[in-house]
Amino acid sequence: MYNQSDGVNWNSSEPVKCQHGWDYEDTWFSLTVPSQMNRVCENQKYANDVLFYAQNIGVALSLLFGYIGVMWFPESPRWLTCRGREEDALRQLRRIATTNGGQLPPFGPRVMRTVAKAQKDRKGFLSLFSSWNVFKNTMLLITARSAHVLTRFSLVLLAGGVGINPFLTVVAQGAVQLPSVCAVHVCAARFGRRWTAVGCALLAGVTCAATFCVLRAGIIGLAITVMVVVTQFFTTGTIAMANLQSVEVHPTCLRQIAACVEWTAAGVVMSGLPYVALMSDRRTPYAILAALNLGTAFAISFLPESALQRLPESLQDAAVFGKEQKYWSWKPKPAPQYAMA
Repeated sequence: MYNQSDGVNWNSSEPVKCQHGWDYEDTWFSLTVPSQMNRVCENQKYANDVLFYAQNIGVALSLLFGYIGVMWFPESPRWLTCRGREEDALRQLRRIATTNGGQLPPFGPRVMRTVAKAQKDRKGFLSLFSSWNVFKNTMLLITARSAHVLTRFSLVLLAGGVGINPFLTVVAQGAVQLPSVCAVHVCAARFGRRWTAVGCALLAGVTCAATFCVLRAGIIGLAITVMVVVTQFFTTGTIAMANLQSVEVHPTCLRQIAACVEWTAAGVVMSGLPYVALMSDRRTPYAILAALNLGTAFAISFLPESALQRLPESLQDAAVFGKEQKYWSWKPKPAPQYAMA
């Protein structure tokens, strides 16, 4: 509302608070928190703040549970070995072999002794700083996870306001996630982890940029919905590859902690979600997401290729893992010692 009583010279009028309440568009949603609590105009910030603080509470809890997760139940022979409990690990392997109708291979104890070298590795969050290579890989995976969570949930919040039923839009975004994971599984096995991850982030950035251009041209409706669903397909591939690469580039003694730190950092980034996705100009979020995903594609191209490689068993192995690989290499051939790993 404007402070104007004579209907003349509207350009000089000052806006004032609404005097008679609001009318809400209820085509798709009959009751919402904003409509019930009038979280609009000068009160809109409260909705954003609630999402911000709730996300940061989750971040704090994730650190706690991540640390507890390091002491998970000792069902993993590899975990037992890293703890120096080689005999317990061998008993577990024999039980597993018996359950599966086989026998423990003769080189099993030798592998256990190799893995046992990791028992001297430092445990805890400081292990991420044990070498530049470990720290670098962790930071790159944080970038990939952050780009995914911000893109994924921004697309969900942006589902309305384009002339299509937002429920159907969200369902479509969820429906493409399983096909996406299956597709990147095939690509990762055939073309390697690194370039598959780069391709997913790159294509997500391109589709976000295209969506921005389409919105700028004034086009809404089905075209925007299709482009958003395609973007969700590619960003799901980004996180699927980040999960796989995190497991493969970090040694056993560090995997749980690394995943915890990566998701925690991504959670901090996601606390900015309402301030990105709920902008008044609906084109700006897509521009931000495009830049984020394109930058992520470049960053994760520096992750080492882990397909068909001997994966690190200790922090010492992780400190040098992938250093001999060339940047412009395609999927590398198996290392000579791969068959014995």
